[in-house]
Amino acid sequence: MKKTVITAILLALAIPLWAQNDYNESVVVKGSYTPVIEQPDKLHFPASITDTLSRIEHAFHYSISPSRLRAMYEPTRIRAARIIGEPATKLYNNYLRLGMGNYWSPLADLYWSSTRDRLKTYGIRINHRSSWDKLAKLPQYGPVQQGNTGVTLFGKYILADRLQLHSDLSYTHHHNLLYGFTDSTLQSVLGQTRDDISLADYRASYNVATWNIGIKNMELDANKFGYAADVHLSDLWTPWRQNELNLRLGGEVHYGFNIDNRYKGIAFLHAEWDAYRYRYSPDHLPLGRNTAAVMVDPNNVTNLVKINPFVVFLFRGLDIHAGFTTGWEGGSIHPSALFCIYPDVTVSKKLMHDNLVLSLAATGGFEANSLNSIRQINPYLMPEVSNWGWTGAISHHYDFIGHARMSFSKKLEANAEVSYSLRGGDFTFVLSPFYDLHNVYEFVTCDLNRLILGGDITFVNDEMITLRAGGHYYHYKYVTPTPAVPAFLSYYRPAWDALLSIDLNYHNKWYAHLEGQLLGQMESDNGTLPMRYGINAQVEYRHNRALSFFAQFDNLAFQRYFYWANYPSQRALFTLGLTYTIPHK
Repeated sequence: MKKTVITAILLALAIPLWAQNDYNESVVVKGSYTPVIEQPDKLHFPASITDTLSRIEHAFHYSISPSRLRAMYEPTRIRAARIIGEPATKLYNNYLRLGMGNYWSPLADLYWSSTRDRLKTYGIRINHRSSWDKLAKLPQYGPVQQGNTGVTLFGKYILADRLQLHSDLSYTHHHNLLYGFTDSTLQSVLGQTRDDISLADYRASYNVATWNIGIKNMELDANKFGYAADVHLSDLWTPWRQNELNLRLGGEVHYGFNIDNRYKGIAFLHAEWDAYRYRYSPDHLPLGRNTAAVMVDPNNVTNLVKINPFVVFLFRGLDIHAGFTTGWEGGSIHPSALFCIYPDVTVSKKLMHDNLVLSLAATGGFEANSLNSIRQINPYLMPEVSNWGWTGAISHHYDFIGHARMSFSKKLEANAEVSYSLRGGDFTFVLSPFYDLHNVYEFVTCDLNRLILGGDITFVNDEMITLRAGGHYYHYKYVTPTPAVPAFLSYYRPAWDALLSIDLNYHNKWYAHLEGQLLGQMESDNGTLPMRYGINAQVEYRHNRALSFFAQFDNLAFQRYFYWANYPSQRALFTLGLTYTIPHK
């Protein structure tokens, strides 16, 4: 009887709650309650420099999980209750970072966006970093100027709560000097002095204009179709009459479904057309071009068509991504289109209460080795097409990956990964014999198999201290070495690398980052380059949410290293600056 009475009372109390599904009333708060909305962290774009003058530049990759899962759950929207008397809060929608370093190295970074809006977002980002000095204690190399400048406009608009339109327009400029020769080399080879030449004779300058526009349907409900489409257009040009035009059209449709009313799946179909046209002028070339070089066709065209169907299944503790990539490629190198097919499969399993995640993957694909991507790896390239390779050549790869992530506690996590890749059209760089100053590179393509063993471990102590250590071992086997240049294939490929970093956060006022890098020895045009080590640090003091001060130190080991043969680096770079944000209501 007692249980029956209690049940009846609870049901009576619940009836008014069930009638509140369409609740849309204001709530008046009385008393000493003060509503507070937490402030998000300020936008933070750390200063960086992408030139070999000041620091070791090598790509370290850690904690790479092959899992590519897509969330299909969309929570039900809940109407927010309005609090009478809520004060206006400060919004930080802008960011200004200014700094200056030795070697006359200015830094500027500006970010501005619209304030909070449910339907639209727009803004602008401007950044600049450069250096305008000579090599310390090596004046015989002359100036070593370099710089990066970029401007990006972006915007997004949502129609009918389901359709998203987005677009961005950007311009970037990068310049550097092909300074890898001394005064004595210039005199002995060309019979000239520094006064006889101008910086324009050996300045590499790249300008890239890019426009992206797309539309996306945000439908994620089961038994409904979603879609996306985008257009990418970019144009690269240089003072040496190089030009690379890239047009990419892409689209995707997806459909979500339920499996036995317990599990979820979603099917995707992605298609893409990617086209490149590359041209250069044989009459506009850098200083030191000799007459023994053989002209190659200055016009090249590449067309890639990709189709990627796949299905994602979400089971209990088991995530499956299954599909394949196929397509056609054709262009100046392959006059007739070539058909190819690659796997696209990833399986992940969670074990031990999600503390252990095991993943296996078999993937692959093909892409164009465009000038715009290659020059970001090595900015000291020759403008014309190479006899041993072509900047529009296509690379292929089959990748087999095993990955494990283990969480020992909330503070300690470790990752381990092994990958084996079959790579066709892979490339490295060599000094071009067609430039007498030996300061200009071209690339060499080859087929190889690559084994990578890597791992990292991370320790976090209450978000105040973060320690991270990791490294990789690389092993290469060349399948079809080029007979004319077999020794070149191992150039600039390190056998191993390692990284150790420490991040400190003291009461959200003082921030510090310290990292040490090790890069194994590499073969190059000038023999074996010894092991390199780099020590970099950054300290920031946040006076308040609007103002902070920072100091950045690169190459604290004062190491004069050669990442590229004949290109000595600066020793240490020090940068001091501040960041400022204007709060808005």
